[in-house]
Order: sequence, then C-alpha cells, then structure tokens
Amino acid sequence: MQKRPRRTELFHFYNEGMKEETPYDINSKHFNCDMYVQKTIKESSLKQLLEHESELVSEIQSLDSDCQTLVYDHYDKFIAAADIVRKMKEGSVSMEAQITRLQENMGRITASSTSITSALQERRGHLSRLLGVHGTLKKLEFLFHLPQKIDECIADRNFSEGVRSYVETAEVLHRYRHMPSFDAIHCDCEAAVGRLNAALKEQLALKEGSARHLTECVDLLLQLGEPAAGLCDDFLSHARTKLEDDLATLTRLAEAAAEAEQDGGTSHEAEAGEGAEEAKEISQDELSVSVPRKTVPMDILEFVDICHETFVGNLWLVISSYKEMFLRSPDEGGRSSTLALEKLRTFVAGLVDQYVAVVGVRVAAESDTAHYAPLTTALDKFHRRLHAITQLLPNTSFGDTALGLVIEAGQARCSSSLAALKVGLATNLGDVRHALAAPRHLTQDGTESTHRQLNEHLTRLVAATAASIKERVTALQAFTQPKHTFAVKAEFRHRFCRELVREGVVVAFFLHLTDMMMEFCYKKDKDPVLLLLLSRMCLDLHTSTVHYLLSHCDEQLQLEDKSGLTQLHTITDGMKEAGQRLLNHYVHTQGAAISQMLRRSVELKDWLGCGEPRSVRRVMRTVLEEISTIDTQVGALYEEGSHRDRSSDSSRRTYHSVSASRGAGGRSAWSSYTPSQLDNSLVANLNKLWSERIEIFAPVEFTRLSILTGIVKISLKTLLESVRLRTFSRFGLQQVQVDAHYLRTYLWSYVADEHVLNVLLDEVVTSASVRCCEPELMEQRVVEFICDQS
Repeated sequence: MQKRPRRTELFHFYNEGMKEETPYDINSKHFNCDMYVQKTIKESSLKQLLEHESELVSEIQSLDSDCQTLVYDHYDKFIAAADIVRKMKEGSVSMEAQITRLQENMGRITASSTSITSALQERRGHLSRLLGVHGTLKKLEFLFHLPQKIDECIADRNFSEGVRSYVETAEVLHRYRHMPSFDAIHCDCEAAVGRLNAALKEQLALKEGSARHLTECVDLLLQLGEPAAGLCDDFLSHARTKLEDDLATLTRLAEAAAEAEQDGGTSHEAEAGEGAEEAKEISQDELSVSVPRKTVPMDILEFVDICHETFVGNLWLVISSYKEMFLRSPDEGGRSSTLALEKLRTFVAGLVDQYVAVVGVRVAAESDTAHYAPLTTALDKFHRRLHAITQLLPNTSFGDTALGLVIEAGQARCSSSLAALKVGLATNLGDVRHALAAPRHLTQDGTESTHRQLNEHLTRLVAATAASIKERVTALQAFTQPKHTFAVKAEFRHRFCRELVREGVVVAFFLHLTDMMMEFCYKKDKDPVLLLLLSRMCLDLHTSTVHYLLSHCDEQLQLEDKSGLTQLHTITDGMKEAGQRLLNHYVHTQGAAISQMLRRSVELKDWLGCGEPRSVRRVMRTVLEEISTIDTQVGALYEEGSHRDRSSDSSRRTYHSVSASRGAGGRSAWSSYTPSQLDNSLVANLNKLWSERIEIFAPVEFTRLSILTGIVKISLKTLLESVRLRTFSRFGLQQVQVDAHYLRTYLWSYVADEHVLNVLLDEVVTSASVRCCEPELMEQRVVEFICDQS
C-alpha cells in the first residue's frame, strides 16, 4: 500500500518532464508564430499584450547581446589559432635543416667507432686474460696470508673482520684441501680460527661487556660453526648477568627515592649529600647507557626513561638477537627450536617479574600531590614498552603484568585520595568546631548574628566537601586519558573507574561520612550547635549534593552501565537517617540542659515555706531566653514548618482538674471533700485517660517548630516529674500556677501544636495541686497581672 503513492508521484514527475510539444510553446521546434499570436491576442487584454511585448523585446535584445559576445569570442580565438599555426610553420623550416645535419654527424661517429673497435679487438682479449691471471694470483696471495691476517685481527680485537675473511675463503680451502700446498694453508687457517674462537669465548665471558657486544660475539661464533645449543645457554647466562646488574642499579635508584620520600623532613643539603654518595656507588660500568648522576632523587618520568635506556633496551636487544641467531627458521629447527624458544620465555619472564617489582617500589615511593599526570605518563611508557616486548615474544603476558602494576598504582592513589578526603573532612569539622567555640560577634542592635554565621559554616562545610570530592575525581581522571594505552582496556576501566574510584573513593567517603555522623550521636558533645549543623549538612547531602556528586563522578568516568554499583538511594537513605539521629540527639541534649535547670530549681526551692508569689521565678525567664537562643540557631538552618492556629482563649486557660470545682469565694472545692469522699490523684488519673497521649521522645521533623516542640516537651516533662516528687503549700501551688501561666504565654510561638503545651502545663499544675497541702489556686486576673509585670 505504501509503494503505490510513490509510484504515482514518480509517474507524474516524469510525465511532466516528457510532455508533448505544442505549436504554442515558443521554445519548441514545432512553434507556430501565427497560431501563437492569435491565441495570445484572443486570451490577453491590451495591458497584458503590451507587457508581453515588452518582455519579448527585452529577451530579444538579451539574445542579440549574447550572440554578439559569442561571435567576438570566436573571432578572437580564430585569430589566435592562426597566429600559432603561422609560427609553427616558420619553426619547422629551420628544424628540418638541423635534423639533417644531426643525421650526418651520427653517421660519421658510427663509422669512427666501428674502425676503432676492429683495431683494438686483439689487444682487448689479451688484457682480459692478464686480468684473470692477476685476480687468481691475488686470491692465492690472500689464502697464503690468511692465518697471519686472522692473528692480526685477534691482536687488534677486530674479530668481525677475521671471521669475515675466514668465512669467505672456507669453501675454497675445503674444496682444494687435497692439494698439498692448499692442505698446509688449510691447517694453518684452522689453527688461527681456533685461536679466534678462543678469543671470542673470552670476550663472551667478560662481565663488563654490553648486550650488543655479547650479541656480536655469539653471532661470530655461530658463523665459525660453534654448536647453537651450547651457545644458547652461554648467551642467556651472560645476558642475565648484565641485565641483573641493570636491575640492581635501578633498585638502588628506586630505594633512594623511597628513602627520600620517608625522610621528607630532612634538609636539602642532606638530600644532596645522600645523592652524591649514591652517585659514587653507581659506577659508569654498571650502566652501558650513561645514567645522569643527580644529587637529588630523580622523578618518576626520568626513572622510567632510565629503565628503558638500560634494562628494557638491553632486554629488547637480547630478545631480538636471540631470535635472529637461534630461531631464524622455526620450520627447520624442529624440537630444538621449540626448546630454545621456551628457554627464552622462561629467561625473559623471570627478569620481567624482577623489573616490575623494582618499578613497583619506585611507584610506591611517589608522593601523592593530587597531580597524577607525570605518574600516569610514566606508567603509560612502562606499559607500552612491556606490551611491545609481548609482541616481540609471542605467547607471553607481560602486558597484563604491566597492567596489574598500573591497577595497583591506581588503587594506591585511590586509597590515598580517600584518606585525604577523610583528613580534609576532619579538618573542616575541627575548623567549624573551633569557630563555634570562638566568641560570637554581635550586630549593631546587640543580637547575635547567628543566622549568618551558621549559614556560612554550613555552606563552607558542604562546599568544601563537594569541592574536595570533585577535585579528587578530576585528579584521578589522569588515569583514564585516552592517550594512555592502558586506559582503553576494558579490564582496567572496569576495575579502576567502577571499583576503585566510584566505589572505593566517592561511595566509600560518603559511607565514612555517614558513619562519622552516626558516631556524633553517641558522643556527649559540649557544643550542641555542632550537632544541629551536622544534621542540616546530612539533610543537604541527602537532598541534592550526593546526587550531584555521584552524577558528576559517573559523567567524568563515563559510567553508563550502573549494574552492580551502589545505588543512590542507599547513600541518601543513610544520610537522612544520620541527619535524623543527629537532630534527635540535638533535641535530647538541649532538652536535657533545660531540664537540668528546671529540676534543680524545683529541688532547691522550699515550697512549703515560700511566701505568696509576687513575680515569676528567675529560672523561668532563663528557660525562655535559652529557648529563644535555640530558636535563633534552629531558625538559621531549618524552615519554619507547619503551625496550628492558636486558640483565642489559649492564654486564659483554666485548669479543669482544680479550678472547675472552685467555689464562689475563690477557694478550691477540693477542701470541701474529705479524703474518703474523693481522692485527688484519682481525679488526675481520670483526666489523663480522656487526654491524648503525648510521646515525649518521638523523632522530630526537619523543621524549626518540630525541633523546638521536642525540646519543650522534654523540658516540661522533666518539670512535671520534678513537681510530682515535691510537697507544696498553698503559696507554692500558686507559684507553680504563675510559672505555668508565664510559660504558656510565651512558649506557644515555639511549638507546632499548642495543645501539647497546654496539656503538659495542665499536668504540671494538676500534679502540684495533688501534692499540695492546701490546694487553692490564685485568681486568673491576678496571675495575668503578675506575669505582665514580670
């Protein structure tokens, strides 16, 4: 169904392009001017005819101009072509004469050459015979002097020239050794070759010889016909001695760097002295490639370059030479070639393991400066060169060994980054703790600038934590740069990016932060404001910061597959729980501090001997000041929260358990009943049954009113329990009534539910009346007057 519209469109398009020509088409060859004029006059108005005439005149003039231009252009080209033809005709006349003279000269030269050749033909044959005889004599002379030349090469230590001379003539000597004269020369040459062979073996045994010199000696011995099996073992044995010397030198350099890192506090002069002693210990013979002597430990890049110039370069030369000398044709070698290759692999594997261990010591000695570009560049060079050795020697895994060291280095940097983050967090918390303990600055109106200070501390703490994480992740990105060969390997990216950086640094730090916050919940911290600040920090981390930092980490490390990774909600839930516990601990701590004041004020006062109340007790005003201070601190960090509307008669509440049964004279009706008629405690318990249960130590919400409500509930509950343990006189009960009314008047703005406040204060007054010898409450207007005066 979908093909039909397409076919229809194509059909219309090509039919329009192939429409039949008509006599009315001015561009058609079948155009008929009479028919066209008649049709145009018939269909067009006068104005249209005039306009059409103007268009035709303009087109005619344009075509005339184009025709004239073409004519002029063709005429110019025709004139230019005529000039070129004329010049060619003039040049061809003189060229014919020159060609004729050239042919005559060539004929004369050919005749002269023929005559000279025929005249010298006889002499040329004679000279050729003489040259052949001379060459044979020179060869014979070379054979006669060959033993002496070999001895001269031995004396001059020019072994390659001696071997080359013998190899070139060995076939001739073996071919003509049946002749007496040649047999003597052959015997002398064999003796000289024996001495040459012994001299080469002496050179092979020298420990100070370089790998290149060792290779040359073995190659010359093979050319002299020495058995390859014995030379193979000798070659590897002497090469091992040289390469182990290189490793020993590199080990001393690595250990020197490690000692310098451990003794970082020593002076520069001491480091210079140690470097000079180290330079004396490393002789020039130990390094075939000159190692620059430094008075201070070299950096990691220079160390890796030295490794390449000495050990790696020599090992590369040994492998290449070994393959060229002993593994030239694997098809012809058979079992011996396989054994030789296996010997080489075992030899190289042992040395590479030692080399990787040495480089590992130097990498471990590199200080953590949060700038890993030099380290990753050095590791990339190290990995490239060992991977190149793997390509040179198939069926080996030196590249994987190098990658393992790179991963170990990355793991060490991740561990140090996590430790640095922990130290930074502890330092920031210490700074905040000291700042909170420092004297507070006052504003112009005399109030503490708590709101600004706490917000600054919170912002600085969260920003410093986020910045340190981002800085460490950015620094660790140096390991994942595409220019590094190891960074593109899936094994490395999975291990480093997922397990080491994201899980081992970022997630581990968040978990450490959560655990640290949990520990604060079990400490009796002297400054509860720190608990409040940390709870808000946990809330901010839970709300946005953790999500932002994890997303930033995943984006920087290009982590698309999140399977198997710690999920975001796992961290945020832990942060929220830590913040909740910190906030609860803060409420309990502040509530306990205020409760201590209230309890001591109740315990230390003589309630039976006190006079008639004239004012609110000082401790109540102190409690309000403390709660006001706490409100300022909490309001600086948390939002207001929901507040139930205050009832219109909340400040004039009466106490049902006492005042509802009062007589007209103002005395409590409790005095008209005998204990047998009504038990005061029974009335209080009945009132509790009809009131809503209040949970004192319930978890608080992350709002100002909820936090203050929790503190007020703990404080008033302590006041209630303290009142229940005391005995009151009539004036003592009235003092409790005045204090309760004062607290009710000013505490309602600090609680989320005023009903909770009223219930607790009612219970305080009721408990005091129960514990009173003469329960009689003060008139409400008098209570209000005293509170207003206070």
